[in-house]
Amino acid sequence: MNQLKAIEKNDQRVLTSSQLAEAYGTDAKSVSKNFTRNKKRYVEGKHFFVLSGTELREFKTSHQIDDQLKHSPVLYLWTAKGALFHAKSLGTDEAWEAYETLVDDYFNKVERLQNMNVPTTVPTTIEGILELAVLNMKDLRQELNQVQKDNRRLQLVVDNEIWLTENQKADIQESVNARVGFLMKKGYEAHFQSIYRALKSHFSVPKYDKIKRSDFELAIDFIHGWYPKKKEEAN
Repeated sequence: MNQLKAIEKNDQRVLTSSQLAEAYGTDAKSVSKNFTRNKKRYVEGKHFFVLSGTELREFKTSHQIDDQLKHSPVLYLWTAKGALFHAKSLGTDEAWEAYETLVDDYFNKVERLQNMNVPTTVPTTIEGILELAVLNMKDLRQELNQVQKDNRRLQLVVDNEIWLTENQKADIQESVNARVGFLMKKGYEAHFQSIYRALKSHFSVPKYDKIKRSDFELAIDFIHGWYPKKKEEAN
C-alpha cells in the first residue's frame, strides 16, 4: 500500500473514496457501489462525511486531494469505522488485511478507535471473533427492527388505503355465488345484483371492488349473513 496523504476532518483522520479504493485494491466506483448497496448501514458523521458547496470549496483550499477530485461537486470522506464497514461488506481476506494496515499505518489512533468500539486488528482468537459477531448481530437486530417497523407502517397504509386484491375480489364473487345458490335452494328470491347493491351500500363504495382490504373479512361475513328483503320492505 502506497503512503497515503493524511486528511483530517473534525479532528480525526479520514480517507477519500479514491484513497480507500487504493488501500483495498479496487477503484472509487466500486467503493461508491458498495456504499449504495449497504447505504442503510452507514451513518453520516459516524462512518462518513459528505462535503459540498462552500464547505467543499473551503476544504479543497486547505487540503491536498487527488487531481480527479478537484472538480467533483461532492466529496465523501470515510472514517475508520466507515472503512471497517467497507471491509465487512467486501468480505475478502484482502480487504480485512488492508483495513488492519490502515488502522496501524494511517488512522493510528488506537485509543480513539477502541472508544468507537472499532477492532484495531482482524480477530484471530475465539474471544475476538465472538466479540465481532456480537457487534454484527447487534447491527443486524437494529436493522431488522427498523425493517419490521417500516413493514408495519406500510401494512397500515395498504390495509386502510388500498382496495381489494384480485384474489380477494375472486373470493367475494365466489361467496356471492355460493350465498345466492344457498338462498335459492331455501326458497328465497335471491339475486346477485341485490347482494352487490347491499355490499356497496353497507361499505359506502361506488363498486364492490373498491372495498378496503382491511374490510375484506367484514365483507365476507356480511355476504354469509345476507338475506333478501321482504317484498313489503323493498317497496
